Amino acid sequence: MTGFSFRTRVMAAGPALATMAILVTACASSGRVPRDYPGPRPFPAESVLTYCHDRRAMTDEFELLTDADDYRVYAVTLRIAGDAEDDPPITFEFYEQKSGEAVPVAILLPILNGQKNVMRPFANHFVGHGYAVIIVDTTQRKTLLEDIVEPEPAILKTIERHRRVIDWAESRRDLDTSRLGVFGASLGGFNALFLTAVDNRVGVLSIALVGGSLADVLMASDERRIVRAVEEAEHRLGMTDAELRAYLTERIATEPLTLAPYLDANRVLMVLARFDNAVPFERQAALHEAMGRPRAITLPTGHGSAALYLFYLRARVREFFDEALRHPGVPVSTVPLPDACRQGPQVSWRAVPAGAYTDAGCGKARPDL
Repeated sequence: MTGFSFRTRVMAAGPALATMAILVTACASSGRVPRDYPGPRPFPAESVLTYCHDRRAMTDEFELLTDADDYRVYAVTLRIAGDAEDDPPITFEFYEQKSGEAVPVAILLPILNGQKNVMRPFANHFVGHGYAVIIVDTTQRKTLLEDIVEPEPAILKTIERHRRVIDWAESRRDLDTSRLGVFGASLGGFNALFLTAVDNRVGVLSIALVGGSLADVLMASDERRIVRAVEEAEHRLGMTDAELRAYLTERIATEPLTLAPYLDANRVLMVLARFDNAVPFERQAALHEAMGRPRAITLPTGHGSAALYLFYLRARVREFFDEALRHPGVPVSTVPLPDACRQGPQVSWRAVPAGAYTDAGCGKARPDL
């Protein structure tokens, strides 16, 4: 899976960012799902086997990192039976409530290279409101160049690893996975969308700085590592920009715009950044439209400067989780996946068209955003 950098230094500037967020919050706009939203589409029966899931035996190792009054934080290493020798173990931070009661679960998916500094303030907020929290490390098996040349296998492998984390959570009596939500930003947001779309155990989804089509995002992004990898891919494949865009469109089967209609907009919260050039705003808006215009917060920021709203957003995301998980066991996706993986035909997806719009003025967002 390709990566998108969420450039920020929140650890050293927490109080200043909190004050700044209070001052600029008035420029953030939000809205609710349209009253005439018809609901998510039924997941195509012929496509289910593309994302089948087989449960496997696993072993876990714990290292205590923090022992607070009400919770503990562990570094967990998860090894899956049958994984290839070059597959690294799945690693994550686990925030465990000490109450012993079965509590709701928030899975947080961070930015490129497993940088968890953006997600830890969210984790601390969630655990302070009674959630168990899992921050999954982002691990690339190959280089960004290789992932662009062969994107679909990388996406599917990442989905599989995140589903193993849900399998692990289901094995614990202190985790109520009927109340499970997923939040991700930038690369983590793409991963959160993919996971939620193909796994009906997720009950609420929040994504920040995510758009579609993925091919368009890659070709338009000004993120330095993306630009460099795109240039290297064009050199390796002997392609122009237009040819590489067509190549990616053909090879990315697990596409945000295609999966969006099968997600219940009532159980999704999006965060958009109006001046984002790493994941261009028009691409974020296209995804919002394709998903049925879920509740959204539109920030008057770029990609990295969205961090100014970190403390504001973590409360809004947690409140949305609380609201959606009052009805446990209700999935975001309409996918009716079996537990056991069965062999079947692989289905090619085609991206659905979605409208785009532009209005870059602070406080002049569309009413439905």
